[in-house]
Amino acid sequence: MSATPVRPAKTSLIVETAKALRLGIASGQWKGHLPGERVLCNQWQVSRPTLRAAVELLKRELLLEVGQGRRTRILMQAEAVAARPLTVGLLSPESLESLPPTVMHWVDELRSHLAASGQLLKVTVGKGGFGKKSPVQALEVITSGSPATVWVLYQATEAMQRWFEESGLPCVVVGSTFPGVTLPSVDRDYRASCRHAVGTLVQRGHRRIAFLLQENRFGGDLESEAGFREGVAAAVRREIAGEIVHHNGAVDGICTSLDILLAGRARPTALLVARSGYALTVHTHLLRRGVRIPQDMAVLCRDDDAFLDWVVPRMTRYAVSPVAFAKRIYHLVIKLVEEGRAKETGVKVVPAFLGRESV
Repeated sequence: MSATPVRPAKTSLIVETAKALRLGIASGQWKGHLPGERVLCNQWQVSRPTLRAAVELLKRELLLEVGQGRRTRILMQAEAVAARPLTVGLLSPESLESLPPTVMHWVDELRSHLAASGQLLKVTVGKGGFGKKSPVQALEVITSGSPATVWVLYQATEAMQRWFEESGLPCVVVGSTFPGVTLPSVDRDYRASCRHAVGTLVQRGHRRIAFLLQENRFGGDLESEAGFREGVAAAVRREIAGEIVHHNGAVDGICTSLDILLAGRARPTALLVARSGYALTVHTHLLRRGVRIPQDMAVLCRDDDAFLDWVVPRMTRYAVSPVAFAKRIYHLVIKLVEEGRAKETGVKVVPAFLGRESV
């Protein structure tokens, strides 16, 4: 009894054609080489660009070898090829349970979108790559040991971004890219947020404003610093003093930086703080020091987490819908899956200002 020939469904032709190719290989429908382009295109009623894009996906997964002027070779035996979904790899410096709640939210949303289109999100923790100035060896091990059709990079350092760009591996940066890096990316519009934050504080009568953020800066932090400086420059006629203060990211380091600011002759009357966890440390340390919020010191957080509504007074901040954020990431991933490239680079999602009692 002969097996029923495999045919691709016509929902998402490139992805479905790739699935059909995998099924055909796994079932032993073809031996050694794929049939010619004309045969498969006629059999499945798909265009040559669609078939070639699907073949390219399997090439990235090391299932096929494509040579100039010769037939496409099948690299794996039928029994070794599972009819599996496309794999999207999320490369993160921390495990999922260690990520902030807002990050977990958009990761879950992204996973749901990918699952609905027959794709799998696999999380890879790559501390070695994130912690080194030269992450080449670590990234080569990660990407070869856990091959993915597209990589999603969370909190990638400048060296990591440049390695992915040079390697040509399809990826989407969650965050801002560094100067000179042209990878597709999705991030909050930190520049606009910090510019707006300065303007808001100036309107509330503050003339000395400090911006606290960590020393190991990402692309979004550089954008934030630029927005902060732009906001201060725009208010120069009002004699605004703006200061950027870096800390080491540890609780003691944040408290020390705050103590230095509080001991200064011209101590700030308002603080802009990057990252919700750091803002919580700032909030509690100020109260411990007897500094009233916002009467003595206004505090505004650049980022969002739901727990900031459970401190007293509640924290003023900027928020982005995790659902909308995940959709932006998903659309770039799909572009890379289906077309091998994404025209959009530097997609910015404008956060909403959440006015609370800390300002």
